Amino acid sequence: MDTLLAPAPAAAAPASLGTLLATIAGYLNAPGAPALATFGVASGKGGTILFNCHYAAYTGEGRYYERALAELEQVLAALDPRTYKADFSSNYYQELAELGTLLIYLTTHGHLDWDAEPLLRRLDGLLEDRLHQHLAARNFERTSGALSCGAYFVRRLPRSARARPALGALLDALVATRQGTEASGYYWLCLVIAEPRAYTGLSHGSAMILSFLADLHAADFQPAVCASLLRHGTTWLLAQRLDADQYLSSFPLWAGKADYTNNLCLIYGDLGTAYGLLRAATALGDAEATAAAIAVVRRTLPRRSVADTHIQDASVFYGAAGAYLLYDALHRHTAVPEFAEAAGYWLARIPGLATHANEYLGFSPQFYPHYAAAQLGLSFGVVGIGLTLLQAQSGGRYAVTDFVGLS
Repeated sequence: MDTLLAPAPAAAAPASLGTLLATIAGYLNAPGAPALATFGVASGKGGTILFNCHYAAYTGEGRYYERALAELEQVLAALDPRTYKADFSSNYYQELAELGTLLIYLTTHGHLDWDAEPLLRRLDGLLEDRLHQHLAARNFERTSGALSCGAYFVRRLPRSARARPALGALLDALVATRQGTEASGYYWLCLVIAEPRAYTGLSHGSAMILSFLADLHAADFQPAVCASLLRHGTTWLLAQRLDADQYLSSFPLWAGKADYTNNLCLIYGDLGTAYGLLRAATALGDAEATAAAIAVVRRTLPRRSVADTHIQDASVFYGAAGAYLLYDALHRHTAVPEFAEAAGYWLARIPGLATHANEYLGFSPQFYPHYAAAQLGLSFGVVGIGLTLLQAQSGGRYAVTDFVGLS
């Protein structure tokens, strides 16, 4: 496809998933296609590199690998911190962690025949130093804090001598900063947004911490310590449940926020909170907590209107793509057929959300629409929608879950 495609008019019938995927591939690779400015995965060129590698493997068309390699060369030439310019929500070390995770993924999954180890060893040192800075600030954020470095070092455990001490320091910090008691359960405060809050979800909260601890536990890293934190973290999270008949949501966004909550996206709301709870319950073999998590997800199934979901776009972070990814992950962990049906519903909603008269195939995020990196990137834009479609169309073989905090 040689030219940018104009967005479909609002009245046009939604494209099929396969047609939309091909359209996105053409759009991202056409001469003069809009380009992301930075090198990370969430809002930079790393996302399009991942898309093109997955699309090349999915279609068998090597030209997409060629495009991915050309972009990777651009990325590797842009790693000098003295010339780095942040764009949208990016920062240099966050993007280094994303790039390292991407290189590990591409090499271990057979997409990249290149020895990335020398570069990864450099990243190990830089990210270990950054991790300690985050820990000193008690910043445990997954996208821009200690857990971004932690997620990278979990993947480096088999190859890096720095991974084990880095993860040990992170785990020690989680033990030292836990709030609550064994009886009431453990939680962690988010210190980077407004006043300190005990969030519940995959963004900033307990579900985020529990999911990471479940990854550490699965990697057999200090499993007894991880199990203790998982057990008491589960106790606290379960104690935060609301009356969903009164509040719609089964969990507050943060402890004490007992009001009507309709978020049903990847990073806020019941789906992500139930996912973190389920990951902890699975690691512990806790049948009661597993049942509680499944019950929370079942309560979300009838919620499909904007008023009941706050879903207004097709994006990964706040939109239909994220709802699909969560329901799909929950189905893989539970085999509950209704969760697969819900995933299919939100997947099918994606094409019909291309309703905007713009240069981004008609898609636009409800938040940050004035930033090109949001319109295009993995977290909010076209690249993330394309990667979600690739995961679905390939039956999960070419998945984006590694890059959005799911497993």
